[in-house]
Amino acid sequence: MKGYHVYSKIQQFRSAGFSQRQVARRLGINRKTVKRYWEMPVDEYEEMSSTVCRMQYLDKYQAQIIGWLREFPDLTAAQVCDWLREHYREEVSERTVSRYVKQLREEYGLKKSAAPLEYEAVPELPMGKQMQVDFGQKMMPNADGGQTRVYVAAFVLSRSRYKYAQEQSRPFTSVDLVRICHDCFQYMGGMPEELVFDQDSIVCVSENAGDIIYTYEFEKFRQECGLSIRMCRGADPESKGKIGLIGRMSGW
Repeated sequence: MKGYHVYSKIQQFRSAGFSQRQVARRLGINRKTVKRYWEMPVDEYEEMSSTVCRMQYLDKYQAQIIGWLREFPDLTAAQVCDWLREHYREEVSERTVSRYVKQLREEYGLKKSAAPLEYEAVPELPMGKQMQVDFGQKMMPNADGGQTRVYVAAFVLSRSRYKYAQEQSRPFTSVDLVRICHDCFQYMGGMPEELVFDQDSIVCVSENAGDIIYTYEFEKFRQECGLSIRMCRGADPESKGKIGLIGRMSGW
């Protein structure tokens, strides 16, 4: 017996008043299996079963993934996911790959060792070449002694480090971003050639086989202004550089 048939039989015997030991003996399975499914709702079983199927799909890349993990002990599941998409054009979810990588590390004793971060100066970009954009939140004091959460959009020119920021009392939308970009360009006295963002939902809808799908308002803005856009991995300051966190800006 396999899969759902085992789960269903366990639930039937449980409803009939049998003990876990009796069910294991009657079905000829390990008692740990009975215990795992004993109080599991059917929707949870379906989710677990679906996850197992998705992970089994990755078995055809098992040797390659193990090779990567052995060669690069500090490799993250997110990087494995990116490499699968790049080398094999696989549309796999990062969550499924993360579970699969964790399982392989445990099964083959592939311990993750964090490599020391190495930083070096990068060549300065030409004037007006690039502007980096980031979003953040900050608690601001009220006149009555309380605090209000404000949402901040910050811009910095990569060469001069010249900065601009706007804040508002609600989360930003794509329309807000377009308006603030125009305000920033007016304040700076011009537009850069390239804008750098995290993969934020107000900028892009999704990534399709390496191609960024932008939100409607932002795509319209990008085409009208003729801007080049570079998207970095979210919550990864090292991949962006100049303005990884709002709190690092002078004056904040």
